[in-house]
Amino acid sequence: MFRFITSISGNSPEPFPSSTILDPTKVNPGPIGGIVLLILTIAVVLLMFSLNRHMKKINFEQDDNEQ
Repeated sequence: MFRFITSISGNSPEPFPSSTILDPTKVNPGPIGGIVLLILTIAVVLLMFSLNRHMKKINFEQDDNEQ
């Protein structure tokens, strides 16, 4: 079965051969990736502060009349 699949797909060792080969040492996220990471970090920190503030407002005591 494997020979059949390789014979109809061609003789490429890779399942999806690429026409351009990227050098892994030259590919990096760049300044845009850094800015996106910084924005996401700030958003998570602000959401944690907001969650903490809202959790302080919640009254966890149960009333005796509500049973």
